[in-house]
Amino acid sequence: MIGLIFDMDGVIVHNNEYHYLAWQKLAKKYNVKITRKYYREKMNGRTLMELMEIIFDGELDKSQALSVGLEKEAIYRELYAEHREATKGLIPFLELARSKNIPMVVGTSAPKENVDFTLDGLDLRKYFVGVVDDSMVTKGKPEPEVYLKCAEMIKREPQKCIVFEDALSGIKAGQRAGAKVIALATSHERKELSADLIIDDFTQLKWEQVEALLGV
Repeated sequence: MIGLIFDMDGVIVHNNEYHYLAWQKLAKKYNVKITRKYYREKMNGRTLMELMEIIFDGELDKSQALSVGLEKEAIYRELYAEHREATKGLIPFLELARSKNIPMVVGTSAPKENVDFTLDGLDLRKYFVGVVDDSMVTKGKPEPEVYLKCAEMIKREPQKCIVFEDALSGIKAGQRAGAKVIALATSHERKELSADLIIDDFTQLKWEQVEALLGV
């Protein structure tokens, strides 16, 4: 039996621009520089505490880093709240997978507050067995830990799973876990992505393609 594993930001919701805007607001307050290129290539897909280490070059202690990081996430939720919506074609795809009794799980670098904001705010939690968030892993993407734990949560071998990702680090994490990867071109251009299949959104995905990737 197969399993489906979904990253959240950039996959379940097309929200990366709002994360970038939140980082810009935070950067201005704390006098740090975050370019769009740096955000896309170095930051996207990493855990919050990893990002604090990268941005502030280890100058913040753990408590300070957590406080500033949660401040950024609160800014993001405020900016995105009125624009929050599922990625095009996602809900029909989830409905189809559920009708086939395919277990699904979310694996994200986001904190629990953002998971609740997204999954509960859009009434999507009902589709998933559970969530592996940043508090449940010791090493963020591109390390495979999050997706190995996702596969374990739905009682599937990673080789029988498809990971849906948008970030370069997340794609690597899925591949290192041994899963097939379908990349969404929401955060990067198609030419930057290397995956088993590349789509712009879920309207472009046919169930036959899912089965073919896993040899079903």
